[in-house]
Amino acid sequence: MGAQRVKVNKGVKYRLVVGSALLSFTAAACTPAVEPTGVPAIYEPPPQVRGGTIVWSAAPEIDLFDQRGQLIRAAQESKFIAYYGGLTTTYPGFNTALSRDYARKINTRTDQYFAGTIRAHILQILDTDTGFKATVCLQKSNFALRWPDGIYHIHNASGRDEFVEFISDNPDALEQPPHTDPPSSPHTPPTSTSTPTPDTDYQWAAPTEDLFTGTGWTINLGSDLGEPLARCEAWGRSIEPSVPPDSAELIHTTVPPETLPAYPGW
Repeated sequence: MGAQRVKVNKGVKYRLVVGSALLSFTAAACTPAVEPTGVPAIYEPPPQVRGGTIVWSAAPEIDLFDQRGQLIRAAQESKFIAYYGGLTTTYPGFNTALSRDYARKINTRTDQYFAGTIRAHILQILDTDTGFKATVCLQKSNFALRWPDGIYHIHNASGRDEFVEFISDNPDALEQPPHTDPPSSPHTPPTSTSTPTPDTDYQWAAPTEDLFTGTGWTINLGSDLGEPLARCEAWGRSIEPSVPPDSAELIHTTVPPETLPAYPGW
């Protein structure tokens, strides 16, 4: 069957892609780790997100490995988890730190599963009177949601923007956190291989420690729009130059996108 395109609202197109065979995606059951009495279990992401990964990058002046870089990455990743696994399945401490106003906006869909790789980029970090705020760009052309009917849904577009804001009334928390040196070995974000490898067992990477509890931060989330959106769109096209020039495509396919190893992978 050939590809079918239907133009809908605001220039968004639908494209149906049918593979020669249905490649099923089976999420592993969420089995808590068994630990000795008194020792907390290691965090495990919910099955809805395990089949996807995130590859992070940042502007040259931003360190993915320092305290702010880690907090921003952990908050953004927890946001993804909240929408598909629920707030109680997010990284330790996030549910308590998240703004109640934002938490009430979350409508969780537990019947959809991640596949492929989200590209995320910390574009800027700005100090505020109450803490700091980061603009995060997202590129999802190589990421899909598997719906209950087994079809993978991909949003093929340039970059989109979101913000992660950390708010505190504690003067000590407002000080610039100490810089943490990156690991001594060089780290380079992975690039797409020439041949997709959908059966590669790359899975969601998560921190093993609680990054939020006791920090005094309240986390707020949203979209920046305006100038940050334009910069995120330009960044997104540098990652995926083949996206539609003036619109987006919603691709429905039986074949999952390629999954890259998570970076930095905590």
